[in-house]
Amino acid sequence: MWIRKKENIGLYIHFPFCLNKCPYCSFYSLPSSFSEKEYFSALTKEFLLIKNFLQTNLNITDFSLITFYAGGGTPSLFSPYFFERLFEFLYKHSDFIPSEVTLEANPETLSLEKLKDYKNLGFNRISLGVQSLSEKGLRFLGRIHNVKTSLKAIKWIQKSGFENYSLDFIFAWKGQGEKTLEKEIKMALKFSPPHFSFYELTIEKNTPFEKKYGSHKTWINEKKLIKLYQIIENILQKNGYTRYEISNYAKPGFECKHNLLYWELKPYIGLGPSAVSRVGLFRWQNPLDLKHYYNSLNKNLLPLKIIEKLDNISLAKEYLFMGLRLKKGISLKYLKEHFKAYISEESIELLIKKGLIEKNKDCVILTFKGKLLHNQVVSFLWDFLDTFKE
Repeated sequence: MWIRKKENIGLYIHFPFCLNKCPYCSFYSLPSSFSEKEYFSALTKEFLLIKNFLQTNLNITDFSLITFYAGGGTPSLFSPYFFERLFEFLYKHSDFIPSEVTLEANPETLSLEKLKDYKNLGFNRISLGVQSLSEKGLRFLGRIHNVKTSLKAIKWIQKSGFENYSLDFIFAWKGQGEKTLEKEIKMALKFSPPHFSFYELTIEKNTPFEKKYGSHKTWINEKKLIKLYQIIENILQKNGYTRYEISNYAKPGFECKHNLLYWELKPYIGLGPSAVSRVGLFRWQNPLDLKHYYNSLNKNLLPLKIIEKLDNISLAKEYLFMGLRLKKGISLKYLKEHFKAYISEESIELLIKKGLIEKNKDCVILTFKGKLLHNQVVSFLWDFLDTFKE
């Protein structure tokens, strides 16, 4: 992960526009109209400013963009022509050689023709926000599409030639029982998608759901929640999917390369309001404010909200947090060699006795029970994390 003269970097672009703001969503997005021309101008200015920033502050004069991820918001609101111009710009101003080019999409924004155009431009992966294959679930989650629209979108994705795509679900919504979840999964499995994401519904701060339901899901207890996790894992494993990350399942070879950069602490750049970047020891974030974002770039200034230089203990904590989300877990040897840090043996033994982690040589991984308590396990290990004295 240390900076070399030539660096491999992932590129994320945030598209903060939606047809409708979902009541559970805490990502920065606006249910408003937008100008593709204005957003293209802002993104390209920001990219050139970041190139200069990397050279001036990190001595990176050359880098390759190895993944591209358009997230949101709803990137599929943008026309294929927008992305054609954007890719042309990136090819011209960087070593743009992404092996994975992902577009997040909502079912109601797609058509067969549009998907074919995205495919011809170079997109090779779609992340489809199905969220639920239950009409009741879609209504509760405030989605504006229905199940029929989702099923049609999946068929179009396949027909347009995308071999790599993900179906993204939210589970543990109010009214979802075990049979409903099983039915949703089995309906999706008829398409044999190469990748699934299953995110547990959480009540985020400053969302309509928090205002309506409070800070916790009062409609579901721990026992039922565990059962839902078990249903997802059991059905998908029986059908050839590996849970390579806490919320993500893939057939062999279809793990999301871009997201693995985050989980493995590899360098990435984020463009757009609210986007985060981390390269080497530096991490920065753009403001959660589209107007401020535009105003800064109109003045040829990077719209940075937060910039921090990470020390070894901060990097070690991030490595624990991200690494323990992965099936392969963390390496105590890597922790020592790259961050000059270690975890006490007593804390590891205690978590093993509680059935939360397993240790294989120098690797520590979460058990099924441990994955349910990921944040608590990480917080516990942070308390027993220390660095070697120079």
